[in-house]
Amino acid sequence: MAFLKLINLTKRFGDFVAVNDLSLDIEKGEFISLLGPSGCGKTTTLQMIAGLHDPSGGSIELEGRDLTHVPPNKRGLGIVFQSYALFPHLTAAENIAFGLEMRGVGRAERDQRVARALDQVHLASFADRHPKALSGGQRQRVALARALVIEPPVLLLDEPLSNLDAKLREEMQLELRILQQNIGVTTILVTHDQSEALSMSDRIVVMDRGRAIQIDTPLAMYEAPGNAFVSGFVGKTNLLAGEVTTTRAITVNGVKLAANASGLSKGAAVRASLRPEKIVLGKPASGLKGKVGAAVFHGSHWLYTLDTPLGDLIAVAPNTGEPPFKSGASVSLSWPDNALRVLPAESSDG
Repeated sequence: MAFLKLINLTKRFGDFVAVNDLSLDIEKGEFISLLGPSGCGKTTTLQMIAGLHDPSGGSIELEGRDLTHVPPNKRGLGIVFQSYALFPHLTAAENIAFGLEMRGVGRAERDQRVARALDQVHLASFADRHPKALSGGQRQRVALARALVIEPPVLLLDEPLSNLDAKLREEMQLELRILQQNIGVTTILVTHDQSEALSMSDRIVVMDRGRAIQIDTPLAMYEAPGNAFVSGFVGKTNLLAGEVTTTRAITVNGVKLAANASGLSKGAAVRASLRPEKIVLGKPASGLKGKVGAAVFHGSHWLYTLDTPLGDLIAVAPNTGEPPFKSGASVSLSWPDNALRVLPAESSDG
């Protein structure tokens, strides 16, 4: 039996359906990310799990116990909000201890658990500081420690890293993932950041218009998207409109490309997904040719825009220290046989 079950979960606000018939089984210790654009229903789903919204339909079960209509303070779940929601007049240690006090935990045990929580988030020396004397990353750690100190069966994270700068956000993603794995707490993260979901999750739930479009591991989601919406939302991609030529080829703008089109009829309209990093650029040779439009330096890699017979493409090449291809340069394009993913054209809208 799954540790946490969402069964046909639905939420309506008047005529608007925010979450539509969502079912999901989550295993104990699993890290799940709810990923999607604004308004897709991911935050509403988290709020129903937390008890902040009553479902319009469906149910929520934790270890076989029906939580659907249990008040938030009786669920025992840990929650970290985007704003951190720390009490400004309390120190870091006092903020962390607050939930334990509300649960009637004795002073000696409370102090012990707070000290352990501070140590887990590397803030033992900041116990007596108030939030205003802490950096954004430190406040985020206090909020996380406060959620974990009650030893919740499930940790709910509502975009907790979105207020941090890019470098600190990446560092905190790694720290949070390591901490979650060490503690083993079942975790659900709401995010609109695809890289965050890919780097932290055991599985990702891509949502659009209240529905779960695809549920899969990060690698499978990235390498084998179920449709064009997922392909375009999870990572950068080139989406090519074409039609099936044979079960092993498609045609795009008159160019025949090797691809797995099995199960699709000849002449069927398709979208093909080609990840930018799969494209290998070289000096002009036989095969598909293109012209470099722009070369943008990103430190670890170069991002190229390309004018090709297939249309405008983007490609990513690692920074090897060698000079890049210059704007206007002619190049050849190639990619591994399995890099082109064929998707039915009608799935492009999600």
